Amino acid sequence: MLTDKEFLSFINDKSLDGSLEENLNRIIDEEMEKSEEEMDTELIEYCLDKLSKLEAEIPYTEEKKGNGDSNGKHIKLKYKKVIAIAAAITVLLVGTLSVSAVVYDGNLFDGIVELYNDYIRINFDKTNEKADEYQLLGTELAKELADNGFSEILLPEAFFSDEYNITKMEYETFEYINSVNIMFEYKNKLGNIQISEYAIAEIVPDVEFLNVTSNIEEIEIGNITVYCFMQNKSVAITYRDGLSVYFIQIPMNLDEAIEFAKTIK
Repeated sequence: MLTDKEFLSFINDKSLDGSLEENLNRIIDEEMEKSEEEMDTELIEYCLDKLSKLEAEIPYTEEKKGNGDSNGKHIKLKYKKVIAIAAAITVLLVGTLSVSAVVYDGNLFDGIVELYNDYIRINFDKTNEKADEYQLLGTELAKELADNGFSEILLPEAFFSDEYNITKMEYETFEYINSVNIMFEYKNKLGNIQISEYAIAEIVPDVEFLNVTSNIEEIEIGNITVYCFMQNKSVAITYRDGLSVYFIQIPMNLDEAIEFAKTIK
């Protein structure tokens, strides 16, 4: 994260003359308008952290609570900014899946899944079911993930066979999100699994998958609904478990991927 000295230098360079809170909000809004490549998530995270601290310093008086205005606005602002950074970070973390998190001010659709032409939107904020049990916690992969903050994992058991070779694991830690990207080889082709764990349910974002070339298939694994569909020449698998969202890209056909997904436990 940026240091205070670096941020003050940034403020001076931009010649911002508003209050600290106004400048922080202005910077976040400007960054959120940029493309994924240009967006500075480190700067957004710094501003969000400062906003949270500012709001924590505001006394919660009966007068503010009674008029239903001042304190409510700060709470609404805080969560709006938290959701924004969650979406921004998710865009960067799951880019290899051609998936982008999108922030909407209000619910535009009633269903959890919406299919439009060649893209799918999944409203993960409308489902928060959690698995009854986690059967793979004794594996070496689960132990490594637990050492890095992922204590409960819900992955396909088939992934632990000799056909899959993990080539690299990358961890990203932000104030409100922990994420891991697990890259692997399967039959000489590359795939990856990405797990994003959010601090609170309110910031779990909706997601859109682009370049979808099949209908979406739903698989029920206990309390969890798993979504599978073709995305170009590979299959995307995604599901939510509590505060964790999973994205899997795997180089196989849809029927094979469905059988693969059925081994999630």
